[in-house]
Amino acid sequence: MKSIIVGTGEVGSHLAKVLISESYDVIAIDPSEEACNRLAQNLDLMTICGSGANPTLLKEAGITDTNLLIAVTNSDEINMLACLIASRCGVRTKVARVSDGNYFQSGELLTPSELGIDHVINPKELCAREFIRLLTGIEAREVVEFAEGKVQLIAFRIQPNNPLINQSIQNIVRRDTFSRIRFTSIKRKSGETILPKGNDKVLDEDEIFVMGSKPEISELLQFSGIPLQHKLERLVIAGATPIGIQIARMLESQPIQVTIIEADLKRAEHAVSVLKKATVLHGSSLDPNLLAEAQISSADSFISVTGDEEDDVMACIMAKSKGAERVMPLIQQPLYLPILASITELDSAVSRHLTAVNDILRLVRRGHILAATVLRDIDAEVLELVVQNRSKVADQKILAINFPDGALIGSVVRDGKVLIPTGDLVIQAGDDVIVCSQSSAIPNVEALFI
Repeated sequence: MKSIIVGTGEVGSHLAKVLISESYDVIAIDPSEEACNRLAQNLDLMTICGSGANPTLLKEAGITDTNLLIAVTNSDEINMLACLIASRCGVRTKVARVSDGNYFQSGELLTPSELGIDHVINPKELCAREFIRLLTGIEAREVVEFAEGKVQLIAFRIQPNNPLINQSIQNIVRRDTFSRIRFTSIKRKSGETILPKGNDKVLDEDEIFVMGSKPEISELLQFSGIPLQHKLERLVIAGATPIGIQIARMLESQPIQVTIIEADLKRAEHAVSVLKKATVLHGSSLDPNLLAEAQISSADSFISVTGDEEDDVMACIMAKSKGAERVMPLIQQPLYLPILASITELDSAVSRHLTAVNDILRLVRRGHILAATVLRDIDAEVLELVVQNRSKVADQKILAINFPDGALIGSVVRDGKVLIPTGDLVIQAGDDVIVCSQSSAIPNVEALFI
């Protein structure tokens, strides 16, 4: 199948890599010749330098026989116009990044469908929702839900007092309480990621990824001394950016005290004019005196969303040292994520690029995929797939399935019940199968479920 990606930034580049692995014929369009050359050097694709909203250029790219167009430039107008042209040319699926929510807010004058857009990506809203989910949920570095919330995958760091330390996986799951939990990945202190076997042990400072039903995950977290829910009462936000303001707006209906710190006077004044409840302080979030004025020592959460990664990370570290319970930065460059995982002061992080990528992946994955999530700290994705009658895995025992190296079944949901994925379990049509896979193995995983 053929796809066109308009915009070769972090989101566009990652999506190009995914689509190529799916055997798509990918053409990338970007006005920067340097960006096009860089992408062409790293990936097997064609690049065209120019505007993705230029009908002549899109025709040159073969828009009339394209199956998928994804427009993710920094210009909403270019993205929307590219989708409109694609719609007129018969492209089946059109995705547009639209950062300004005002375009479709009322739904009266303009709707996405009128512009031929099948799926809208709003990075500001996606990031805001992800921050709130992490701030109010389990105190883990990552929490992802599947099968309508019946199955959870969580990631958390092993602290020195965790009773799991030096226990083998097989000994842990022999306990009745943990017998249904699947250890999907372990990231060692050295940075190495393994798909653990029974004799592998949990070590101090490991980051472990486990999957199971909500009650089973709760038991493991309680055993490990990790709170099941974070009570959000006082939040300090560094940055009156669109994401910072969106978070404050989404929390206005709740009894949560929000304080925003903003270094730019115009942005601070704008925040005051559009927010009803938040307290806005003008100054630097790296200023200890201003943090004290924001009462950081009694804040249960601190997030930094200024858009400057170094400042955001340093502000979180400083806020933690001054008494904030949970701290999370916004990350622009995904390459930083593995490094940030080793910084113990950070409780989690939100990646602007991965939130958008995860929202799009479901549309481009094959094999009746209900959900697809890129994990932040490791080279792995989690797929939720529905087994069809014609699928290769249907009516097969898990032990007999030629599952690719680098992938494993984490959970099976049948008729609303979470089943243990033992070797003798027979996969049936209609099952939801949740798979954790390294990126290189995903095409082979998908081929089993088509």
